[in-house]
Amino acid sequence: MSDEDEDVHRIELRAQTVEDLRAFLDGTDLDLGCRPAVRRRPGEFVVEVYATMPQVQRLRASRSAPGVTVSVVENATRTGQARQAEVGSGNRFFGEDRRSAGRPPSGLGIKE
Repeated sequence: MSDEDEDVHRIELRAQTVEDLRAFLDGTDLDLGCRPAVRRRPGEFVVEVYATMPQVQRLRASRSAPGVTVSVVENATRTGQARQAEVGSGNRFFGEDRRSAGRPPSGLGIKE
């Protein structure tokens, strides 16, 4: 199994009715997130799930529901890694001379 197989992807499921989505998802091991929400779009309902590509392939092979489409939106693992690379690794509460140790940063923000 390659690293790509272990990556988690954001998937959109689209159907004409909420009942079609429920029937399609019933008994699957897909991650619906902590608060699954179905969005209403013109003429359809959309829900996002998170799964690995092998899970998506098994889903497509074992479940065929008329009117339900499965679309891979993004590789969420890679997107998360890219966002983490944008964040610095230093300690923002310590100045270069370490004299500001333990004090919150100064500036216009709310001081807590």
